[in-house]
Amino acid sequence: MTHNPVVFIENPTEDFYGIIHQGINEYAATRGLAGTGGYFYVVYDNNKVIAAISGFDNFGPAEIGGLWVDERYRSQGYGKLLVEKAQEWAKQKGCKAVTVFTLKDWPACAWYQKLGFNIEFERHDHRNDTVGCYLIKKL
Repeated sequence: MTHNPVVFIENPTEDFYGIIHQGINEYAATRGLAGTGGYFYVVYDNNKVIAAISGFDNFGPAEIGGLWVDERYRSQGYGKLLVEKAQEWAKQKGCKAVTVFTLKDWPACAWYQKLGFNIEFERHDHRNDTVGCYLIKKL
């Protein structure tokens, strides 16, 4: 059997991600599952993005795929506000939990725990011998 070539796409557009979501959602429908979806919340200051969060519904828990707050705006509640928005989105989708991945020795791990997340499991052998933490918060 011959295969078509595999093409690397650097910095794919949302349209490319849409191809994946559409395929997964079509398959999920054959199994009686509601489709997945994604979210993206952003905070602006004078038309400049200072904080953002994104993620998706993972057929049960909602995943926080990324959270970033500009260093000059940290410790002002923006991160917490964005996580709360993600949790609201998850509840509206019918998700029963929110999950997130971070490295154990990063400040984010302790910060998520202060927000009510618990370490569900750890995975060793990340780069530089760091430990990855998968956290969960039940809704």
